[in-house]
Amino acid sequence: MKINIDNKSLEVSRQVTVLEAADQNGIYIPRMCAHPELVPYGGCRLCIVEIEGIKGYPTACTTMVEDGMIVRTNTNMLQQMRLDLLQLILSEHPAACLLCEDIEGCSMFQETIRKVGITTGCRWCPKDKDCELQRIVESFDIKEISLPGLYRNLPVEKYDPFFDRDYNLCIYCGRCVRICNEYRKSSVISLRQRGKHTTIGPSFENNHTDAGCEYCGACVSVCPTGAMSEKSRKWWGLPDRYTKSVCPLCSINCDLQIISLKDKIVGTIPPGKPHEAAGDLCVKGRFCLSEMVNRTKRILEPRYLFPEGEAIIGWKEAFKMGAQLIKDVGEERTALFISPDLSMEEYGAIAELADKVLNTRNITSSCLDDNMLAYLRLALNSIPIDKVGESTGIVSLFLNGNYNYAPLTLAIKNAASSGIPYNQVGWIKDSTTRFAANSIVPDPGDEVGILDDLIEIINGKPANDPVISRIADSLKNENNALIIIGPSVTSLSGMHQILERINKIIDLTKAKIYAPDPYGNIKGMISVLEMKPVEVIKDKIEKGEIDLVYLIGDMPFPGRSNKYRLIYQSAFHGQEELRPDLVLPATVWGEFQGTWQGKNGRAVRAGKAAKAHDYALSNIDIINRISVSAGIKEIPELIRTRNKNITGKLLPRLPGSKIASLDAVKRNYKEKLPFVFLSESSPHSYMNLQLDRAIEGLNELVSPGYLIINHSDARKLDINSEDNVTIADSEHELTRPVKIRKNIPAGVVYMTDNKVFTGFKSNPCYINLRRANV
Repeated sequence: MKINIDNKSLEVSRQVTVLEAADQNGIYIPRMCAHPELVPYGGCRLCIVEIEGIKGYPTACTTMVEDGMIVRTNTNMLQQMRLDLLQLILSEHPAACLLCEDIEGCSMFQETIRKVGITTGCRWCPKDKDCELQRIVESFDIKEISLPGLYRNLPVEKYDPFFDRDYNLCIYCGRCVRICNEYRKSSVISLRQRGKHTTIGPSFENNHTDAGCEYCGACVSVCPTGAMSEKSRKWWGLPDRYTKSVCPLCSINCDLQIISLKDKIVGTIPPGKPHEAAGDLCVKGRFCLSEMVNRTKRILEPRYLFPEGEAIIGWKEAFKMGAQLIKDVGEERTALFISPDLSMEEYGAIAELADKVLNTRNITSSCLDDNMLAYLRLALNSIPIDKVGESTGIVSLFLNGNYNYAPLTLAIKNAASSGIPYNQVGWIKDSTTRFAANSIVPDPGDEVGILDDLIEIINGKPANDPVISRIADSLKNENNALIIIGPSVTSLSGMHQILERINKIIDLTKAKIYAPDPYGNIKGMISVLEMKPVEVIKDKIEKGEIDLVYLIGDMPFPGRSNKYRLIYQSAFHGQEELRPDLVLPATVWGEFQGTWQGKNGRAVRAGKAAKAHDYALSNIDIINRISVSAGIKEIPELIRTRNKNITGKLLPRLPGSKIASLDAVKRNYKEKLPFVFLSESSPHSYMNLQLDRAIEGLNELVSPGYLIINHSDARKLDINSEDNVTIADSEHELTRPVKIRKNIPAGVVYMTDNKVFTGFKSNPCYINLRRANV
């Protein structure tokens, strides 16, 4: 199709707008509300154009091209109308710096005045020099406005984690509202009130957490002004480098960009152009990684435990001490505990260390217990995540998508929005719940029973429960049904029985499977290393068959025994009771270049974006040097040769494990108590660092160690957040502080921590709930 823009003859496709056609051919048209991920809006009116044969001044972002169209984008009339529109915007926007004659000298010599609570001009704004409005005003060379200024004097909203909101800087482009509604399908925020009183936020003055915000940061990414700003990098200024990488915090391994300034990681954003990339990141990938890397409580230097106590030592002495510890140990007398979040290259180096230096096959990870191994057997058959939307019916089982697995929950929401039936079984509400056609909150002991009912209905038995019947129909009547399993199933007492029933359903219906896990590279780990179940290695330690325990980014036990020596290699401190003989500070993601298993089982690269923290060395460098000190000088070359071949499809190898009895576990409770208690192992970790305890914002959202209850239950029992409450069954009780959340159904008490609470008869179980000391 041929069109003419500003006297330039252009060839364009039929399915583009005038704005897109102009952008594709290097013709600039001002805009503030348009965004490539959003439906054209035409709200700001800055992209108005003249088109021969069309009356008025249509917006370029909403007008589709037609063959022979003649467009003018830069006439005197258009420019004057745009100036008038900009004056209207600036009359309600702190614009002193934009119109100031001394703006150039001020920006060069008065940077320190920016750190203030209220933004009254560009120099005080966290988006200074990165603001789209600023760039447009500068392009028009505006020196003054004829309209009176109005400062709305709205309070700056700082009460939610991760980002602040100053709606005095808002221009009502609507990008944040639309990205939340159209792209993320969350509908958390909207335009509230009218006229000069208009603000943006959740309905009914709710905070973002109670409104169901996932804290994906899409609204922050697309905001063209400083109305929304990240807390952790609010005053860093413009970055000097963007590095392609992947997120190491769960099995989905989302693509992202690391933002660096002066060789320091200051943030992460989705791939693509800043302000244009809404992305699929969850709160951890979007906001937590920079805080994790820059954590002040990292291990800063090597340490050794002398008879007189622990002392700082240099690296040369550390390698000598480590080599001596290794030499003192016989064959198969060393146990290696490895983090499931390391890179493929690090696993290759560990393989050479175990084989050539330690002479051991006792390699494991604290996550490789019988439950996780059984779960992984199913998870290894997962379809690619981009195939979720091709399903004809979806059933999610025990998926907790709150602050986790954002590409998966987004794929579910998109599928359900397109008409694919979505069904949910579990206790926790997440962002997919409102899209569910059918939902079941099981009674304790009924987790397996519901699946048995599904199997019977699929086999032709008449249904008693219409909801279960409809879920069964979505599986048995479709040729491409999908079952999504959440890793929280590994915390349930009936976990092995649940997985056995799921396998039966898959055999009967030929349904596909998708099962994410909370570890950054567990499949890569078991592809490179020949692992053993953690129970096997712990049993050897207990029997005195191990003389040296070497931990690399893992924390399998809180303390230590005098039966063995201990080397601790990590970026983050372990618990005080661990008292290792040798501590070796290591680098983390972002401080080295490495490879992770990507979304579809193929290796993907993560770039180096910052220098190592203080005296930290990479795990590979530490292994190389400690091996050479131990007399095995060929290790560096062996590691280089091995790591050249980390490409293509990965082939995970699961260690054998004991499988629990698959007898039915339906529990017949004599008395059904008023509440259901559910405990879950925290999915928020990196190496041995529990992120929901280390990062303040995530701690506020997840509240590990707290009992979390619904608002309605709290009102009935006159309980407030932070009150101590006691839950109890017929034999045991537990007292903890409480948090109140809307994503917990009424009648359910939820707790997450680094371990599943096992003090009650089962998980989940019936309990009573009361205020403590009452």
